[in-house]
Amino acid sequence: MTTNGPGPPGAPGSPDGGDGPPPQTLDGVVQRVVFRGRDNDFAIVRLDVRGRSQPVTVVGPLAEVGPGEPLRLEGAWERHPVHGEQFRARAVALEVPRTPEGVRRYLEGLAGLGPTTAARLVQSFGVDALEVLEKEPWRAGQVKGVGKRKAAALAAEVQARAREREVMIFLQGLGVSAAYARRIRRVYGDEAIAKVRANPYRLARDVPGIGFYTADRIARGMGIERTSPLRLQAGVLHTLQTVADEGHVYLPRELLAARAAEALEADGAECDAATATLVHEGALMLEGDEVYLPWLYRAEAEAARRVKALLTAEGRPPAALARGELPSPPPGTPPLAEGQRHAVALTARARVVVVTGGPGTGKTTVVRTIVRAWEAGGRRVLLAAPTGRAAKRLSEATGRAAVTIHRLLEWGRGQPGATTPFARNQMNPLETDLLVVDEASMLDIALFRAVVDAVPLGATLVLVGDVDQLPSVGPGQVLADVLSSGVVPTVRLTEIFRQAEGSGITENAYRILAGEMPVGAPRDRRDADFYTVSAEEPERARDLVVKLVKERIPTAFGLDPRRDVQVLSPMHRGAAGTEELNRLLQAELNPRAPGVDEITEAGRTFRVGDKVMQVRNDYDRDVYNGDIGRVTRAVSDESGTLVEVDWGGRRAEYGADDLGQLELAYAVSVHKSQGSEYPAVVVPLVMAHFVLLKRNLLYTAVTRGKRLVVLVGSERAVRRAVREADAQARYTALRRRLATDVVR
Repeated sequence: MTTNGPGPPGAPGSPDGGDGPPPQTLDGVVQRVVFRGRDNDFAIVRLDVRGRSQPVTVVGPLAEVGPGEPLRLEGAWERHPVHGEQFRARAVALEVPRTPEGVRRYLEGLAGLGPTTAARLVQSFGVDALEVLEKEPWRAGQVKGVGKRKAAALAAEVQARAREREVMIFLQGLGVSAAYARRIRRVYGDEAIAKVRANPYRLARDVPGIGFYTADRIARGMGIERTSPLRLQAGVLHTLQTVADEGHVYLPRELLAARAAEALEADGAECDAATATLVHEGALMLEGDEVYLPWLYRAEAEAARRVKALLTAEGRPPAALARGELPSPPPGTPPLAEGQRHAVALTARARVVVVTGGPGTGKTTVVRTIVRAWEAGGRRVLLAAPTGRAAKRLSEATGRAAVTIHRLLEWGRGQPGATTPFARNQMNPLETDLLVVDEASMLDIALFRAVVDAVPLGATLVLVGDVDQLPSVGPGQVLADVLSSGVVPTVRLTEIFRQAEGSGITENAYRILAGEMPVGAPRDRRDADFYTVSAEEPERARDLVVKLVKERIPTAFGLDPRRDVQVLSPMHRGAAGTEELNRLLQAELNPRAPGVDEITEAGRTFRVGDKVMQVRNDYDRDVYNGDIGRVTRAVSDESGTLVEVDWGGRRAEYGADDLGQLELAYAVSVHKSQGSEYPAVVVPLVMAHFVLLKRNLLYTAVTRGKRLVVLVGSERAVRRAVREADAQARYTALRRRLATDVVR
């Protein structure tokens, strides 16, 4: 019994690998349901088991079972720290009650049927009571307390449960876990069997959490051949989705066929033929030699069209700014440098402007001055950033309200059938004359398309960011493409100002950009802000990182190890990856202690006081990918599992089925740190990180630190990162689309 995994079935680390102990079985009848999860997957039930005097507590994918239902479970016994012995079910088989007592309990669980009437039905029809209700409800209607109308309603419910049971038996017979079987049924309803039989690969598209490899395993169980066109087409779609996760907007057709063939262990020509079929059916888009997922093609093409429309619209800048009059600097602050003045003045002449520059070049001063100039002229100004942390920094820097882009564009409030989930678009644009988007290097192509779609014609859009940082986590390299297109007026700030001069962080950031090795301060200095610590082996680097965070940095610099120090690693796996570092740092900085509540789910422990990161956008909770908070409650009892997190003054609750949105955040990936700054940053760099050692990754990591940066690792790894100037090229066409006269 399996769940979806990140790799092929049986691969190390995949959920269906064969490394765990064989499952145990448990048969019983549901006595009562103690707790149901919010997404109807997880539940806690009491199970009557023959030979046991007390009911057994069972947890797992049981949310749609009811009292009286006989179950056969596969799973394992475990001991809960508070509630003692319980059975964690991984697979659930629903069975028809076959004893008078089981039928009576089952009937009591039906809507509107109490214990007295249930007993009468069993007295009248015995163990056949369910069959009578399902096939001859008129007979059941003659029983006292039932009647014709109630019998019809009961018959419909019994029939619905029978259809559900049939679907569950079919899916679990194919090796689908109970949790995923229920998701499939929720998506497809009573047509689940027919749809899965027709094309099991559609599960990867239609059912959240089911990926290609799980669908492929189901298909193989149904006897579908490895060379089946259904499999090849699904594999091509999966390959394009995989490369989108790597940041690509499209793939050249020949490369797509080659990558799909490698993943599927199939023939390249057959994969190319599958691509042609998908293009013919409209499942993929083909432009020249470029193959796109349709939503990415539309996002890129429509973003380019809208940028051109904004550039050619007649603007409405403040009159004084249009005359070249810039606001005077606040008392006690130096006048703007020439590049800064040019950036501010440019917003009066162009409808789309890019302001880019490295640390210490005064981007924040430019934004503050732009905002003051436009507000002084009576113009409406909006400020936004891709993440909550970046929006908070923008608000603190300007003294004005700033929000996430998703909140600004009113995500989730779009009209039914609209092409985007945002309420703000060309038909319902933002009410503003100026929109400033900070940390624009984080914009992927879909979010950029949503932003430009919502800017009214005649308004000015200012994109502010450091183009030398890592590109977005999502598909595209928007800021780099917009800047290099030559179409959008751009100011690159290069002058480093006095407050940044002498900073080892700033100086080394520019050394890295220039392809030079960073230089650490001597260890005996306590007034520097940039240090290097040598460690060749990943295990040595790991141990040094933990010691630095726990002891050396707090002692030498007076920083709180949980609040002020952030570890940034290039990778998740390995001795010096985020997963291992989080495990060790949690044990050292927030150890298990009497009276400190914690919960453990799916092998992960969350403890009150832990630093955690949100890893998916959650618009209902108003928490976004990359936000960091602290666990304030951790409870697991008969009422369910609950983790409460404080997100900078706003608290949100997470049940057991929501915990996949949270990760420990003592160590996070460099990508996840984009848009954030921390008082102190510790960066492990070892040759085990070989594949990700790039100049822009090291530059991004170094520029996250405000007061202190410590590189821990081997000189070879740092040298490789500095030398690798060209990060893996992303296949995008935004630059070309902007630079051409006509965008198709």
